[in-house]
Amino acid sequence: MRMHESWHVLWELVLILGSVLIFRSVWLLLDINLGNRALGFLLVIGFVLVIPALYILNSHLEKHYKKKTR
Repeated sequence: MRMHESWHVLWELVLILGSVLIFRSVWLLLDINLGNRALGFLLVIGFVLVIPALYILNSHLEKHYKKKTR
């Protein structure tokens, strides 16, 4: 089954949002604010967003390239 382009764009936006949350959380955790619980929470949310988005986008691209080589 082919993924519609709007779903592909949605998952790319989720990937970008999760990546921003991960980058921001790690950057601030490595700064002076080592005890802030909200940054750890944002880091976890970022990973929760990024992992499924990467899985779905990679499976979509794999199916696309398999279909293209036929």
